[in-house]
Amino acid sequence: MNSVEILKAKINLKTTLLKLKISIEEIQSKHPERKDLLISMLDSLDDVAHFQSVFMELEDEYLLECKATFRLQLIIAQQKHEIEKLKEIINDSKIEL
Repeated sequence: MNSVEILKAKINLKTTLLKLKISIEEIQSKHPERKDLLISMLDSLDDVAHFQSVFMELEDEYLLECKATFRLQLIIAQQKHEIEKLKEIINDSKIEL
């Protein structure tokens, strides 16, 4: 998953929430008697807000895991470099014998 896709998803979620809020406000002002529709839309608004909250938590966890993975890759690279240096020392020692 790349950062651009995450950003697009965040924008789409925020846009969807905004559209729902605007639609609810419009129905409340123009058709306040439509309680059935309003209740359904308010439930959907709560659901999408919950999705957004979960998404944000998952994004935070994803970023932490990316940082951890980067640190581990750096350690692996350092260990590989150390192994190559040790191999050179061993080879140099064999030549001296």
